[in-house]
Amino acid sequence: MRARATEETAMPAPGQEYVFDPGWEKETERLRTNEAVWDPGTAERLERLGVGPGWNCLEIGAGSGSMVRRLADLVGPAGRVVATDLETGRLGEVAGLRGVEVVRHDLRTEELPAAAFDLVHSRMVLQHLPDRAAAVGRMVRALRPGGLLFLEDTDSSTLFRSFLSEDFLQDVRAAGYGVMRESGHDPRGGHVDLRLALAAGLEATAEGRAVMVRGGSEQARHYMLWLEYMRPRILAAGLLDEARLDEALAEMADPAHHWLSQVLISTVGRKPGGRAKARP
Repeated sequence: MRARATEETAMPAPGQEYVFDPGWEKETERLRTNEAVWDPGTAERLERLGVGPGWNCLEIGAGSGSMVRRLADLVGPAGRVVATDLETGRLGEVAGLRGVEVVRHDLRTEELPAAAFDLVHSRMVLQHLPDRAAAVGRMVRALRPGGLLFLEDTDSSTLFRSFLSEDFLQDVRAAGYGVMRESGHDPRGGHVDLRLALAAGLEATAEGRAVMVRGGSEQARHYMLWLEYMRPRILAAGLLDEARLDEALAEMADPAHHWLSQVLISTVGRKPGGRAKARP
């Protein structure tokens, strides 16, 4: 697969901005703390799907590359992993791995190689896109007959649920996700994935998982970075004031606090017309 994106098409078009600026000074840390929250469950599901030696895999929205590394380990020297993102600068370390190819690609507008992959995986990508059906169509066309589409997107309704109180950080969740909607983020994105996979003709099922987060942990740091990033927009919209945001960050940093993450909904669909690839 060769990169076809240009400097003009590699970044979001006006009116279609992603929530998070890839040039934000803390974006690498945000991506890596996001991996700390979700990687264990994603890795477990990849093993459950039987990803193994010789598979050709596509990782869309590869971020800092943690799942690229995991896939490269699973497929071994006989396999291949293509990692795509709008911003590939953070993928330098995985680009040197055997069997790994890093490509700048815009899923919203650019096609993928047809019938080239045994597995196509994306995590927290579709929920930010304006035309999710078209994106799923591109992914499905990239699958070989019998190949697997593995989509992961969130339902944010459970975020910050806690034994502390019914309203623990709920004003923060409502404010942050309210402004995220303005950039096209869908707080029910994981539910949409299953519908789109079925509509694309796949045999699909879905399940959800959530993580209990302890304040002050690396996982909690992810949510603190989320709030730091959203802070200027929350303030500009007049949704919360500086004092409340400072208080919320302190609550997230307190190891005495525990709260629930979003539910990450994993949708797995199999493309008909061929035999599923199995481990040797």
